[in-house]
Amino acid sequence: MGCAVRRRLMMEVRRLTVGDLAAYRALHRMGLEESPTAFVEATADDAKRPDGEIEAMLARGEGWGVFIEGALVGKLTIDTLPYATLAHTRWVHALYVAREARGSGAAALLVEGAIAAAAQDGASVFSLWVSAENAAARAFYERLGFKQAGRIPGGLDQGGRRCDDILMCLARV
Repeated sequence: MGCAVRRRLMMEVRRLTVGDLAAYRALHRMGLEESPTAFVEATADDAKRPDGEIEAMLARGEGWGVFIEGALVGKLTIDTLPYATLAHTRWVHALYVAREARGSGAAALLVEGAIAAAAQDGASVFSLWVSAENAAARAFYERLGFKQAGRIPGGLDQGGRRCDDILMCLARV
């Protein structure tokens, strides 16, 4: 009997730069097309968004990516609202990992890397919204320590069908 050899993947998590714009947009679009109910925006909204808007987000350091052997396979945005009373809170959104990278640990590495960097900048509360119907995403966030903190009944309109939007938080106080 043969023995399976598991190849160790070279993964890197880093803050994205303006130079990653094309790869970020392509991966984001892939996510919108593959999993439209996992995002609050639609493909049409993204298509109308000018590159300059995404470049500004990347220039502020809000975009993060996970790379496997040099290819961007996962991305997220982590930002804060412009109020001093919320300076310790970061919002995680638009997380997407390409199908071929799922199960590799890339998603957890990405979220944990972005949170660790934000914590070094003084953040201690991390929040996100997730569809109540996205059980896999909710379970993933729970494994990372996020807890449900609220729910908006019917808060998401997914193609004319309403579903609840769940607020999840991770506090590292």
